[in-house]
Amino acid sequence: MFFYRHWRTGSSITPVREFSKPSGLAESASEFGDLVKHHGEEFIYVIEGAIEVHSEFYDPLVLEQGQSIYLDSSMGHAYVAAKGCDEAVVLGVCSSADDGLLDSLKTSRG
Repeated sequence: MFFYRHWRTGSSITPVREFSKPSGLAESASEFGDLVKHHGEEFIYVIEGAIEVHSEFYDPLVLEQGQSIYLDSSMGHAYVAAKGCDEAVVLGVCSSADDGLLDSLKTSRG
């Protein structure tokens, strides 16, 4: 489960600091549930820990501290705990013309 802290709304770019809680971080894509889709693009940077990125069209990819990914957010995607990692801090920057992007992220990711 990711929790969100955001710095600004009402813009086409939404920076979000996502952090996982050890007891709530999904350990697999099946545990996460349906892949998330929303308008726009997304840049994800791992500040601490490690995550595994699952997507609709590509093989899973493990990102460790200092690594990042950029993706089309309309492609289904999910972030889960990488093996051996109980906690992660991730900076996500989402671009979208959708005014409800932050609410959509909170609803779809717990």
